[in-house]
Amino acid sequence: LKDVRVSVPVAIRRGDNANLICHYDMEGAELYSVKWYKGKREFFRYTPKEIPALKSFFVAGLSVEVRAHETVEVSTNLLAGNGPQAQVSFRRPLSNGSHLTLMAVESMATGKYSCEVSADLPSFDTMIVSSEMEVVDVPVTKPLITGIRQFYRIGDVVLGNCTSYNSKPAANLTWLLDDKKINETQTTQYPVYKELQSGLDTSTLGLVFHLSHHFLGRSKMKFSCVAKIHDVYEQRVDRWIEDERPKLLAASASPVGLNPVNYVHSIYDQSSAASSYHHHDGSDFDNQNSDAYMTQIQGDMSSSAPSAPGGRIILTLGVLHLVHGPAPAVMQIVFSILTAIRSVSGRRAAAGQQPKDAPAVDVQQHPAPYRTI
Repeated sequence: LKDVRVSVPVAIRRGDNANLICHYDMEGAELYSVKWYKGKREFFRYTPKEIPALKSFFVAGLSVEVRAHETVEVSTNLLAGNGPQAQVSFRRPLSNGSHLTLMAVESMATGKYSCEVSADLPSFDTMIVSSEMEVVDVPVTKPLITGIRQFYRIGDVVLGNCTSYNSKPAANLTWLLDDKKINETQTTQYPVYKELQSGLDTSTLGLVFHLSHHFLGRSKMKFSCVAKIHDVYEQRVDRWIEDERPKLLAASASPVGLNPVNYVHSIYDQSSAASSYHHHDGSDFDNQNSDAYMTQIQGDMSSSAPSAPGGRIILTLGVLHLVHGPAPAVMQIVFSILTAIRSVSGRRAAAGQQPKDAPAVDVQQHPAPYRTI
């Protein structure tokens, strides 16, 4: 007797049929018996030399059907009167107790299943092997994502929960970002909640995700939650978020009497939000980002410099690159430039230095600059 092994489903849905198979090699010896156990209780036996050869025993939660391991064909000749001889064949299934089916399994069928094979005289060798099976109650509904908004900015923290309700066992939950698993350090596994009446479990996995360079140059990101129980159940839900950063619009489509200082404040706020990721995980946000920001500012300086040429100064600041320094330092330089411009314009207005023959500035002859809103 050798090579005794058992094939039992690791997991199966409640209500499905479970096939159990016991493999063995008698090596020419005669089989004495094949016995099946759930835990320590025998529920089926096959002894070829006894009548009946197949016997089943009551175990709560089990309904057993014997399956044939092979089929034999039997033929016989019939002679009726003076007619020609006829041959009749029929097939009969054979079972050696190695193939069983547990019908419409219930939760009580969860447990350890063992197959014991014994050889007949003279050796009476016996081998027993075991395997676990779990009956699964799958959730009726898909997992639910809560707490995640539609719009975010760089530097924001995405806080959310994914919950899978009423299963047995509790579903394993996983957070994904654009189909890639999120590091477990950014998730929180909450204790499983057990429903007292049904005995079913509810699992929840929290998400604490800091938006840093992940959001640069992208308008949307997809967070997903996957609920899985062994290989018998898997469901996924997605939640999209969008970038709330300002978009670039043509200056001709907006008022021209805007204060450039307000634009600078807007740029400063965005840059500060982007650089705030530096305080999250100790990494240098500036070095992670090879992108450049183009911030273009248009302002009507007529109120502060009425005698300036054409009554208007258009200022464009191009490509504020965040690699070489934090945003506050860059913005300090911007403020200094604007202050100097205001000072010079003010002095020229006071001294009456406006050129008499200054040509008028035709804004329509130049490509429309862009501003941020």
